[in-house]
Amino acid sequence: MEAPRTRRRADGSPSARTLLLTVLGEYVRYAGGARVWSRAVVGALGACGIGEAATRRAVSRLVQEGWLRTEPVGRRTVLVLEPRLVALLTAWTHRLERAVRATPWHGEWQQLLLRGPAQGHALVAQQLAFEGFGPLERGVWVAADAGGVDALKGLLREQGLTGHATWLTCRAERDAELVAGAWDLAAVRAVHEGFSGRFGGARAASDEAAFVLRTRLVHAWRGTFERDPRLPAELLPGDWPGLDATRLFVRTWRALRAPADRHWDLLSRDPQVRQQVRRQM
Repeated sequence: MEAPRTRRRADGSPSARTLLLTVLGEYVRYAGGARVWSRAVVGALGACGIGEAATRRAVSRLVQEGWLRTEPVGRRTVLVLEPRLVALLTAWTHRLERAVRATPWHGEWQQLLLRGPAQGHALVAQQLAFEGFGPLERGVWVAADAGGVDALKGLLREQGLTGHATWLTCRAERDAELVAGAWDLAAVRAVHEGFSGRFGGARAASDEAAFVLRTRLVHAWRGTFERDPRLPAELLPGDWPGLDATRLFVRTWRALRAPADRHWDLLSRDPQVRQQVRRQM
């Protein structure tokens, strides 16, 4: 499934476009919605340090590319998630949910053989990494977790590449050698240590601060998926930092959920109702 192009700002922080997608996924789609006031996302990204002009440019580009559409409601605007964005954000949520669960291991690897144009297809390679597959050799990808297979089959079908793919299951004589050949675990370790160093001990003193921290937490956690295949514990070193990072994510997210939702509820109310509430505060 094709995803909107994203990038980071010059200082390394997420761009308006990237944070907008995170907000839409975490607060709109995760709650089962597909519509949101334009002013709500302006306020949400404003809390995260993104100016209104940059936010509106990000919205406009997603509209132009067919990920969002706008609907006027009086003098105000509602953003509507197009079906392709609903599908994408739902897939991101499912991947996040898989990432906080232990991957079962029965000794069997998922294997994908790609031939012809599929071998060099950048979108397919990106999604394979996101779903936990590692390149064993040219055109050969493996994963311990079968949870992403259906999503990948859907992507190959969308791209007209089904006929270039062969799906197998296999067992390895030396699992440790296969892991070393498909993934750079030292680099993955650094990603988890960086995540724990950034969010360990993080606290929020207000509902708005909780909203900002939860948004950045989820964005950073999703960013680990392209590096970490979420291998079963049986295939990882005993001191693997991904276990602590996962517990940190879950613990912090749970602590932030209620206050962040309160802030989002205020942002996402009908603008007229929100103005009335603020007058009463």
